[in-house]
Amino acid sequence: MSKSVFAWHDELDWLANFHLISWTSQITALAEGPVLNNAKALLQEISEKSITDEAITVRYGLKQICQSLTLLNPQGDAQICDAGNISRLNRQLKSVVQPGKNYLIAFDLTALDLSKKENQQAAVALLITLYNQSYHFDQLGYRSNPVVNEFEVRLITDSADNETAYALNIKARAISQGMMLARKLSDTPSCDCTPSDVARKMQLYSQSYNNIECKVLDVKAMEVLSLGALCAVGKGSINPPCLVELSYQGASNDQQPWVLIGKGVTFDSGGLWLKNGAGMSTMKYDMCGAAAVFGVIETIRLLALPINVTAVVALAENMPTDRAMRPGDVVTTHAGLTVEIINTDAEGRLVLADAISYAHEQLNPSGIINVATLTGAVVKALGYEITGVMSNNELLLSALQSAAIQSYDRIWPLPLDESFSGQVKSEIADLCNTPPNDAAIAVSAGYFLSKFSPERPWAHLDVGGTALTREPFLQATGRPIPLLVQFLCDVLLERTEESAA
Repeated sequence: MSKSVFAWHDELDWLANFHLISWTSQITALAEGPVLNNAKALLQEISEKSITDEAITVRYGLKQICQSLTLLNPQGDAQICDAGNISRLNRQLKSVVQPGKNYLIAFDLTALDLSKKENQQAAVALLITLYNQSYHFDQLGYRSNPVVNEFEVRLITDSADNETAYALNIKARAISQGMMLARKLSDTPSCDCTPSDVARKMQLYSQSYNNIECKVLDVKAMEVLSLGALCAVGKGSINPPCLVELSYQGASNDQQPWVLIGKGVTFDSGGLWLKNGAGMSTMKYDMCGAAAVFGVIETIRLLALPINVTAVVALAENMPTDRAMRPGDVVTTHAGLTVEIINTDAEGRLVLADAISYAHEQLNPSGIINVATLTGAVVKALGYEITGVMSNNELLLSALQSAAIQSYDRIWPLPLDESFSGQVKSEIADLCNTPPNDAAIAVSAGYFLSKFSPERPWAHLDVGGTALTREPFLQATGRPIPLLVQFLCDVLLERTEESAA
């Protein structure tokens, strides 16, 4: 990485070509400092105006000090690291830095005291937002004349914060690169993102790195292992299902891995329980969970974390043909439990059930976390900003909640207990894949999944609302990668503290 962190007393001639982003609280310091002193009158004029809720951007009167100047405007009566303030500042950054345009950005971090952990976390969150603005749809390669934009971020700090800022920048860039890998895969049209396409992409990826291995189970291999639920979901498509293990080894062989499982339904028509046109139009995104766990592997590789992590990706297309699973069918899962298929459009829990059981028995993990765009019901409960979480382990749930606070990647716990057993009861099989009523749909799905890893720490993240953003148009977000990376960093910190004790 070229030099990316500077102090205000450094030689900053390069700033003349950059868009400087600072803070309304820093106006006086900027005016009195050596770099913007010539624009003191302009800064004084800005300070005398009434401050709105939006960021302030000026492009004139800067005397060639910088190309343009944006002053972010946090809520005055709250700390910058407050969750509400970070949400507000992220919106301001997105409005100022538009995807697909050229940006050379100088981001002033002097408003944040980087000696404080909470301010470090805030800086990472803001930088992740900034770096993600470099991604745009032209990068998918479907336009005849795609825009190729230049994007660079340099940080300006107090000199005492330079090393800290450098480390935070590395972390933010790595998380952002993982998110953008996931977003690009999720945004790819299903015609170019079949199960075999995704598996091949992961295989090619693994061949570039010595500490990453990829294993693909085709239909025959899955039938030998009795992954009957995953095979049932994919059998209606001409594009066969598969299961992918993508393993990152950052520690010794004797260290148990954490397993991240991603739902990878690369297109969900609903099967014979066919969705309507509006409901089907976004179903290329039913593999956002698979893309997210792939993105986590990329991030921890870039950070060279000393931990073992395996992403298990269950890939299938759910299509309506004469070969497709039918309502009323009974399938046998990898765990040996039989499942009556009531609704073929409740396929996500089927592919995840086999993946969870497979990971539990084959990989001997420290714990399992699955990520899935599993239900629309979680959106009704929590909206588009909060991921639903369920877990059979209080320590794991608490660790995820802590990681969510640190990463500003919000989650909210949903109940998991035997009161929901009637929601998965079948008269003919061990379980059914949808409840007999319209009650507690999101929780019922999670309760169903809990039956496939009863003896090991397990958590379920339903990203049905958070995997996509609707503004300014529908696209993948890359969540919950910040949450999961922070969780893994916390696991490492805990191990280090235990070793030192």
